Amino acid sequence: MGFFMLDPITAAAGCVKAYSTVKSMVAAGKEAHDVLSQIGVWWGHYSDAMECDKKDPSPFRKVVFAKSVQAEALERFARQQKLRAQRREIVMLIKYTYGDDGLEEFRQLQKTISRERELTIYNRKRLKEKILAGILGIIGVIPIVFLIWLIIDKGGK
Repeated sequence: MGFFMLDPITAAAGCVKAYSTVKSMVAAGKEAHDVLSQIGVWWGHYSDAMECDKKDPSPFRKVVFAKSVQAEALERFARQQKLRAQRREIVMLIKYTYGDDGLEEFRQLQKTISRERELTIYNRKRLKEKILAGILGIIGVIPIVFLIWLIIDKGGK
């Protein structure tokens, strides 16, 4: 993924692609373990998309890509509804393949891995983004302070 987190549209697009691959694998009668590896790819994109929707956009993004509150809310709502529908279908696929016990085991593993991912990947990326925003803010303030200093210095002479 690189230094920055994906934007929610890119993450959702990854979900759509992985989901269509899962559907075609199931339709082609692929083995469950093959399909599960592709579901893992989907789940990674799903997790990223949900994480993107949690965080506030950068100040740069707010200014350059500003939309109305209603438009942004509708886009986020539609994206989340689509991804949740995909999630329900994938959960049903796991249940039909492995039964209630397998589904419960999957959910427990998912909780554990989600906690680990939150602690390692997302928190680290949030910290990097805050540091970068702080550095860019300081760099942006330096010319202003310099101009003020020049004005004050020239005004006194």
